[in-house]
Amino acid sequence: MKFTKLFVVTAMSAVAAASTAHAQLNCGGGGTEPALGPATTGCVVTSTVSNTVPTVARLEITTATTDLTTPLAADFGTAAGVNTTGPKITVRANANHTLTASPAAWTGTGNNAKPVTDIKMQVNGGGFIALGTVGTAASPKTPGTDYQIDYNTIYNWVTDTPGTYSLVISYTLTAP
Repeated sequence: MKFTKLFVVTAMSAVAAASTAHAQLNCGGGGTEPALGPATTGCVVTSTVSNTVPTVARLEITTATTDLTTPLAADFGTAAGVNTTGPKITVRANANHTLTASPAAWTGTGNNAKPVTDIKMQVNGGGFIALGTVGTAASPKTPGTDYQIDYNTIYNWVTDTPGTYSLVISYTLTAP
């Protein structure tokens, strides 16, 4: 019998506490709030939401490999080099960003001592420059920035012996 009374009293206390908590989230006629009626303009409750948005960036490339244009005899020993259309790189970022290109060493069956300076890049039709900074955006205003990369390769009669040549170029996106 004592257990039943204690259980009923505990259950009633829980219902009363829930009713009080519910009344704190509402207005208009419960507890100390004025009742809504023809003289009132309504009932307003507010809630604040918040979030921290991190720096978000995406780097996309149209192709992971580019076959350089095969040189002809006339292409050796000239400063003009041989042009090749490369990949398009798209950057999407919600913050300032910098895109850089970093070459590794040449590999393959040819002369692996070929200098990495024998390949240059052109960004969006500008002049050919050494591999390095592709582009920066101090104030991104579009959902994406495209960088068309083209390459220019210099060939030398003495050092560019027959064989295959490969060069890994790492494109790195940083968004401070």
